[in-house]
Amino acid sequence: MQIGLCTISNQDASVDAVIRQAGETGYDGVEVWGKDHVDNGDPETCRSIRETAREADIEIPVYSSYLRVGSPDFGETVERELEIARRLDADLIRVWAGSQEYGNHDEAHWEQAVADLERTSRLAADRGIDVTVEKHANTLTNDGEGARRLLEAVDRENCWLNWQPTFSMEPDELVETARNLAPLSNNVHVQAVPKRGSRDRCPLEDAFFDLEELLGIFEDASFSGFVNVEFVADDRPYRRAIETDLEYLRRMS
Repeated sequence: MQIGLCTISNQDASVDAVIRQAGETGYDGVEVWGKDHVDNGDPETCRSIRETAREADIEIPVYSSYLRVGSPDFGETVERELEIARRLDADLIRVWAGSQEYGNHDEAHWEQAVADLERTSRLAADRGIDVTVEKHANTLTNDGEGARRLLEAVDRENCWLNWQPTFSMEPDELVETARNLAPLSNNVHVQAVPKRGSRDRCPLEDAFFDLEELLGIFEDASFSGFVNVEFVADDRPYRRAIETDLEYLRRMS
């Protein structure tokens, strides 16, 4: 299992500082936050981020963009976001699946999201980049059926899912969802809360669900992407928090 650290996990620090700490603690890579941590994504900024990662001896597997298919500004931003991913030498670009939840969506929004995601995947393939679609509330991938149907509709070899546990689900529901979606996923985000529905983050080992069981499902599905720590416990120093979660994940692998 390759383990990454999302730089969004420390929004108050510079991207260079997060990358260095990730390298020092033993992470395999970083998923670069697509807001403050890339500034405007100009070539020099991206070159500097790449160089910091090289010096830290870690990869940049994912550019965590906020490109949203089905949105009015999609056409103005898709090329720019893909260029940032290319400049970072990232393997994947994270994108968002519209702004309506599956089952409460209108057909026009669905069709536009599919068309935009097809275009994104095609343009990404031209750059040697794969797409990972965020599974998230308030999007067309809010549930498993929506995620599966969207990927089936796009039907591109380089378009997969970014899976993450949903804190509103019961543990057994998370297991079922993981079994259904692991074969469709090329990236995983992990974070934890101690009780279902809680907003108080805790170490991964204290999650209300069995993360080891969930990640075992991905291993059984021949998942070969990164498992990325997205957010960490709020009540402890950042360095200690990322070390604790990394040690826990290493014990599984």
